[in-house]
Amino acid sequence: MLGGEASWDEVDRALDTHAEFLARFVTEQPVQTNEVARAWALLPGLLCVGPEPIELLELGSSAGLLLGVDRYRYRYDTGSWGNGRPLLHGHGGPPPSLLERGLDVVRRRGVDSHPVDVTTDEGARLLEAFVWPDQTERLERLREAIAVGRADPPELVAGDYVELAPELVNERTVVFSAVTTVYLDDARYAELVERLRGVRWLSLEGPRRDRGYDGMRLELGGRVLAEHVDFHGTSMEWVP
Repeated sequence: MLGGEASWDEVDRALDTHAEFLARFVTEQPVQTNEVARAWALLPGLLCVGPEPIELLELGSSAGLLLGVDRYRYRYDTGSWGNGRPLLHGHGGPPPSLLERGLDVVRRRGVDSHPVDVTTDEGARLLEAFVWPDQTERLERLREAIAVGRADPPELVAGDYVELAPELVNERTVVFSAVTTVYLDDARYAELVERLRGVRWLSLEGPRRDRGYDGMRLELGGRVLAEHVDFHGTSMEWVP
């Protein structure tokens, strides 16, 4: 459908016609999503780091669209930040004084087992394929972020971030993760924590020991900044 080879009125025919390709695709291609709206929750955490220049390193970056966090525009109940596109908005937000701070990103790198290159039509279409077809606003947001990423792509490194991330950090690095460490087993997660000890780590993940937790939690260096962040970055409860 994204390639213009069929319409939604012809789904059954398309499934039959492309059955061999689709079977191979779902077998070989891991799910790759880049929920750009999560930048809405990540930005306040990065603003907490301070005004000095920082290097971003994302764990499980997919196409690295969250690495463009400072290039988007944001609206919170407590104020606004930035003037780019797409516009990301939700309910709740950090203190207004935090939104008065700037963010100086001097390098952007991401590590992923199967990074996606959105400078190619194939890479962009792959990310679009993992958006449900009725979520038109989400698809438009993704396409705007892809355009930003194509203008100045981040550095994407293929590999295991537990192994590679510690080798890529320096005194200016801020590591961040957004719903990726949940896929690590306990032993591997413990290894990651140990290898990143002393590194500034902004985490947007669900509490590891609370499977019933409804959403994500934003933490910086183990300190909780926001509770109950919606999985798609549309609401947050900032911790006073």
